[in-house]
Amino acid sequence: MTERNSYRNFTLAIYCTNRDVKRMADQKWLESSLNEISKHVKIDKVYLENFRESMIVDKDTMLKVKSFFESKGIKTSGGMATYLGENHRFKSWCYTRSETRETIKKVVRDLAEIFDEFIIDDLFFENCKCEECIKAKGSKSWKEYRLELMEEISRDVIIKTAREVNPNIRIILKYPNFYEHFQFVGYNLEVQPKLFDMIYTGTETRDPDYTMQHLQEYQSYLIMRLLENTKPGGNGGGWIDPLGRRTLDRYAEQIRLTLFAKPREITLFSYGILLEFIRQSDGSYKPVSTLAAIAGRVLDETDSFLDKLGKPYGIPSYKPFNSSGEDFLHNYIGMIGIPLEITPVFPNEADTVLLTECAKFDPNIVEKIKNFLIKGGTVIMTSGLLSALKEEVLRELVAVEYTDKKALVKGFTIFESWLSPSTHVYYSDTPIIIPQLKYATNDAWEFVTALDKGSGYPILLQTKYANGTLYILTIPDNFSDLYHLPEEILTYLRRFFMSNMKVYMEGPSRICMFLYDNDSFILHSFLPNPASCNVIVKGEGKIRELRFNFEPKGFKRDGEKVFSLMMWPYSYMVFKIE
Repeated sequence: MTERNSYRNFTLAIYCTNRDVKRMADQKWLESSLNEISKHVKIDKVYLENFRESMIVDKDTMLKVKSFFESKGIKTSGGMATYLGENHRFKSWCYTRSETRETIKKVVRDLAEIFDEFIIDDLFFENCKCEECIKAKGSKSWKEYRLELMEEISRDVIIKTAREVNPNIRIILKYPNFYEHFQFVGYNLEVQPKLFDMIYTGTETRDPDYTMQHLQEYQSYLIMRLLENTKPGGNGGGWIDPLGRRTLDRYAEQIRLTLFAKPREITLFSYGILLEFIRQSDGSYKPVSTLAAIAGRVLDETDSFLDKLGKPYGIPSYKPFNSSGEDFLHNYIGMIGIPLEITPVFPNEADTVLLTECAKFDPNIVEKIKNFLIKGGTVIMTSGLLSALKEEVLRELVAVEYTDKKALVKGFTIFESWLSPSTHVYYSDTPIIIPQLKYATNDAWEFVTALDKGSGYPILLQTKYANGTLYILTIPDNFSDLYHLPEEILTYLRRFFMSNMKVYMEGPSRICMFLYDNDSFILHSFLPNPASCNVIVKGEGKIRELRFNFEPKGFKRDGEKVFSLMMWPYSYMVFKIE
């Protein structure tokens, strides 16, 4: 193999679908297209897919293409995707049927004969409801049936078959971007990561408004952290595609945020999608790649400073295996400037934990909350979890109830202490619907209140329990209304929730903060307009911007140092506290 230039902090892979691989049988096309892509990005590896949409690539073609890439010094791994195609609205194969299992076994045998590693694209799920599936499900729920079924397919059809052919094969399961809903279609975060050698993370968030999933930008980072915490050291990397975007900024952001989570590898999907072709005067087509040029710039830029960042961290948010509730709320909270770290294990050693509704899937959650508070920790409970736990919260923790009443609010105020009346009212730019919480005076107190026609409803409640503090945060019915809370309210929430951290931010929503354990951090604006914000560092520290090597001037305020910054649209800055 010849030596190739690589990125310093990660490896780059490109996924080649079965249609790409079949076209690569044309050596001239393969050579010219690879030359075009390689002008922009440093390719370390390709995943060569032999199966998708019922089409299997023959072994001779796979071997020929594999040999070509390896002659260029590019590593090769296999790939497979098990679904019927976009025209079927991502309908899965029916894994209940024996003929499906035999087809999958053939595909797996071919891959194991050719490669020492292969990846299963994130279409390895079960959503079939044919008569055979209905009969096999019996009295189980669809969730129960599919979790059991896909565990069996993983273990006995995929892994067992591959190892019979190649005992040294490494098999990677790529998880898709819909982490809250994995369990409903058979993805099992509790079991499968233990079965497979590695897992991989789909970080595609695409456009939050005009795609069906409506995933928020912060998820491209946060889902990487969830799967790293699910299989520590075994999350192979992050996977991006350019689909479902309104602008090329969105594609660049997905790559950048994936890299902020410090993956070992990053995969671009897919070889064919990266390419465009311009017709020449002689009738031939010249390959060009706008997407590879954008990816290359982002990869080079981010690689230049990644080694200056420590390990990512944030406020732990406990999400039990195979749980759901207040779906994807974590990402909305990340988008208001509160850095999070999702974990499937309750973080007993942390100072603070955020608990959303999905924590209700732990049958011992109230006992864990009590023990955490007794040790002096801070628990932030959302109104969704309060609603789910109902009488348990009343009986064991605090006299607060979730009611079925709603309030439409625009004004907000802060109570610094129970003795001091509020002196300022801050207004959102749109009316916000919130649930009304009821609480017993003196058992809990409002710190932040929403005002409505001479009355008020709590946004942030606090109560003391043993040596710890329990906060209850009211979540708007529409999670994106968190973005419309006044800046002063957002700053107050950040200051409380990040009280054990060295740094926090004052300013509008949709400016995210990414923290690292060596006192470095990133600010990234997802706003379409310039916006000013303040970075607050506790103590006497100063900050240095690492990409452009400048020190913002700060001023002292109440034992903190304040640094005023201007964030340009869709821009970011990288800092180190010194």
